[in-house]
Amino acid sequence: MIKRTFYNLPAEKRAKIIDVTRKEFLKGNKQKITINTVIKNAGISRGSFYQYFDDKLDLVELVADDMVTRMVEFIQNELLENGGDLFALPMRLFDIMTENAGDYNIVMSITDTRDRNSELINDYIRYRSSKPEIFSKVKGYIDRSKLKNKDDEDVECVMFMMFDAIRSAMQNILESGADIKKERTLLLKKLQIIKTGSAAK
Repeated sequence: MIKRTFYNLPAEKRAKIIDVTRKEFLKGNKQKITINTVIKNAGISRGSFYQYFDDKLDLVELVADDMVTRMVEFIQNELLENGGDLFALPMRLFDIMTENAGDYNIVMSITDTRDRNSELINDYIRYRSSKPEIFSKVKGYIDRSKLKNKDDEDVECVMFMMFDAIRSAMQNILESGADIKKERTLLLKKLQIIKTGSAAK
């Protein structure tokens, strides 16, 4: 478990440890993350590491929590800027991800079985992780007047269907080398179906 002493660190030091850890996970197709590498690159002692964390599973949690925090901030800001239009969000997210594909690789490594850290990541998912509370933190930013089904469960379902479509497109691009323009066109089609539905009236 990440300890309170980590969260009490100055923001700059916390950010450096998170950044170093993210970069180490991005090397996962070449080498396993080690505590020694993290403490060396973050400029902290082994004793300090254990004042902040219990074990290597905490490093997965650190990166996962950071991804969720950044995702929530991005969604909140986008919804504020577009008037709460949930359907305008996915293409904006896709375009940013394809422009910054290197940063997005950290998300893909969580599900990549070829990653040298996959055993560690699977242990985290099995024993520690819970569903990230993204929707509860962004639902107040969504304009439900633009939606047919307005209750929380339905809106959350629609949002995560769109996110799954983005994840699939990004996986095709990063793992299979698919053409970004083709994936973007296909994603637009999927999102339109999600938006309008496919059942005859």
